[in-house]
Amino acid sequence: MTRAVMIGAGLSGLVSARALLAAARARGQSAEVTVLEALPRAGGNLVSERHEGFLLDGGPDSWVAAKPHGAALCRDLGLGDELIETLPANRRVYVAHRGGLVPLPEGVVLGTPTRLGPLARSPLLSWPGKLRALCDLALPARALPDDVSLGELIASRLGREAVTALVEPLLAGIYAGDAWTLSARATFPQLVEMLRRERSLLRAARAAAPQRHGGHAPPSTFVSLRGGVGRLVDALVDALPPGTVRPGTRVTALRRGAASPWEVILASGEALAADHVVLGLAPAHAAALVRDAAPALAAALDAVPCTSAATVFFAHERRSIPHPLDATGFIVPRREGMRILAGTWVSSKWPDRAPAGKVLLRAFLGGVGRESALEGPDDALVSAARVDLERLLKFRAEPLFTRVFRFRRTSPLPTVGHLARIARIRAEAARAPGLHPIGSAYDGVGIPDTIKLAEATGNRLAGAPPARP
Repeated sequence: MTRAVMIGAGLSGLVSARALLAAARARGQSAEVTVLEALPRAGGNLVSERHEGFLLDGGPDSWVAAKPHGAALCRDLGLGDELIETLPANRRVYVAHRGGLVPLPEGVVLGTPTRLGPLARSPLLSWPGKLRALCDLALPARALPDDVSLGELIASRLGREAVTALVEPLLAGIYAGDAWTLSARATFPQLVEMLRRERSLLRAARAAAPQRHGGHAPPSTFVSLRGGVGRLVDALVDALPPGTVRPGTRVTALRRGAASPWEVILASGEALAADHVVLGLAPAHAAALVRDAAPALAAALDAVPCTSAATVFFAHERRSIPHPLDATGFIVPRREGMRILAGTWVSSKWPDRAPAGKVLLRAFLGGVGRESALEGPDDALVSAARVDLERLLKFRAEPLFTRVFRFRRTSPLPTVGHLARIARIRAEAARAPGLHPIGSAYDGVGIPDTIKLAEATGNRLAGAPPARP
């Protein structure tokens, strides 16, 4: 019988547990699985709350529609009828510019313009910046280094202003990171492959862009669930045998076992025997648990940088805000000097997120170089976000309510050298058989990539040979 302990009842722990049990049943084998969670609830960064008729997703509120693993898992769990797309009328994004909001030029793919007309008309780039971007069409091909920052890669073709205006704010919204340090190969490998096939970045991006939609709403880039992403967590917990998930159970350490390969030590003093331990945690938190038992693995995990972020929600009467709110939200370049990284107009992005006549807004704070903003109380975060939101949307009104969600050191930063760091983690994990670090820090980012890795891990453990103490 395979005994597995998943530390962390986020998406990684829950999906790997489900996959292991299903694969063991298919093989006619037995498995004993326990999922431990220090918090009083499962889900990790996936948290949905209802309040006064509003629906709030504290962390991620969706996933990329083009990646199939998210929707496939929902269908397997019986949530297929709850899958929803963004509201067709609002499938656009604004960019903060000189204290106001202007549309992101139509046709931008991975921060790269694919249509020259919208780029020429946009105020986001100066005319010298626009002309510099067009030089990409005439510049000779350049050999690509093994690893380079996304900012440097795009700047070499389109100029630094294009990175500052278009690429930096997009990455801040996705990774809470810095375009000049994030690895191009780790964040957007498809962009690197495009440049290997095509000399011009503009031409390569144009070839990769979705087809024109002929005046109709463009296809939805993102998918969510009608009841919020927390519905996926609830369905995963319900799909596991009763008692599998143990919330409010803190792990203090791991140690080698005498009668089992590993023992998971709980704050209560209890020790759980395990053949396999899945570390479904941010790298820094996983490193703290294995530091004594596998110091080399801990050092490799510590080498993955992570940052902290927070989301702040504001509920308002619709009549209080003069802006049409006709987009999914906005992104904020650093040059604007604001404290928020981006914002989502939740009730404009998804159906049924706010009662009639009311709106729900969400602001993102923190990220690289801005973590200190999260050290104060909730009131300070609300005040900082409110100043920027009211400035951008040109209104001033007391919110109906506010809500703050904090995520400390859980946002991995795939900076230059990330792929080498992940290779080292996997090499060190192979030297500590039975330990399996997984999560969004390793392969890709977002819900579908996390599901893909967790399912592969669970399937692999079900077929693993008997463990030895």
